Amino acid sequence: MRQIRRRTGLAAAVLLLLIMLLLAQHGAETAAVLRERIMLCLRLLIPSLYGCTAAALLLQQTGAAALLGRTCRHTARLLNLSEEGFAVFAVSQLAGYPVGALLLRKIRQRDPQAAATCTQLSGICFGCGPAFAVGFAGGGLFGNPAAGWMLYAANILANLLLALLTRHQRTVPAQGAQPAEIRFSAAMLPDTAAGAVRSMTQICGMVLLFGVVNVLCGVTGMTAAAARLGGLCGIPAQTVNALLAAVLDVTQLPAVCRCALPYRLLLALTGALLSFGGFCVHMQCMAAGEGICRPGRLLLMRFFAAILAFFLLYAAAPLLPVPETAAVFAPRTAISGTGSVLPALLIFCTGFPFLIKKD
Repeated sequence: MRQIRRRTGLAAAVLLLLIMLLLAQHGAETAAVLRERIMLCLRLLIPSLYGCTAAALLLQQTGAAALLGRTCRHTARLLNLSEEGFAVFAVSQLAGYPVGALLLRKIRQRDPQAAATCTQLSGICFGCGPAFAVGFAGGGLFGNPAAGWMLYAANILANLLLALLTRHQRTVPAQGAQPAEIRFSAAMLPDTAAGAVRSMTQICGMVLLFGVVNVLCGVTGMTAAAARLGGLCGIPAQTVNALLAAVLDVTQLPAVCRCALPYRLLLALTGALLSFGGFCVHMQCMAAGEGICRPGRLLLMRFFAAILAFFLLYAAAPLLPVPETAAVFAPRTAISGTGSVLPALLIFCTGFPFLIKKD
């Protein structure tokens, strides 16, 4: 066992050294990507997210989330969830991707017997949030807020369907003594401000890290290999590269919109990618949950959620008014030009305020 650990550690060290050499050899390309993402964080991400993260943190600290679960207890029973479990589900749909994992971790810390149920719930307590779906994807990419609301609704419906399909596989976690009233204190404000700043650091760090991952995929030939494989299936290389980038990091959705796909297919693919979340978000959820999210189960659940969202949107796309949906092609030029069309860029992970560990 000790030899296996030594060999594993040595292999990891060699791999990291090779990555460092690759990044040094392609320093100019790496620096360009990181500069672009730093400016993205400074000009768009931080200004867009700070207020929302602070508000979401207060939602938890004031007890409003617990009150929501108490109010919707009948819906919770239908999904075979406790009041607290339903509150986690609802907040995860409103606040952003990693929120559910962290709140489930807190339930497990308080009640270790609920660990298995929390793991089962981690696959459905996962949502893009309305600011990302409506503000960025709908308004920024499709030029139509109605398309954004449709994307958001499809993601919630996909999670609800998963919750119904898996309701018999879980037991209701023990109901904690949650207060049913709103509480507030002056100490919450500085805690919220500091927590939101820490959240911005975490979000921007992951955005930069996956910028480096994209560079590595390109210089190692993985991107080119994926493009060749897509070519065998009749898929253009630009589309393959854009989808690969978005699967890794959902902030790269604008690249998918530049692929000249038919509107109906583009809407369905966007909804599927939002529901899947991307590997960047999956890693954030696993870090937030500290053992709550099992990689295989999370990947499988989000894959099925993406399929459900795809078909829901593909069927609903004709319901959008044609004059408005035709504007979907206009933002593509602006996205590749000044970049100012990403006003809400990625209010993604709006729920990251919950990724705060307090001593």
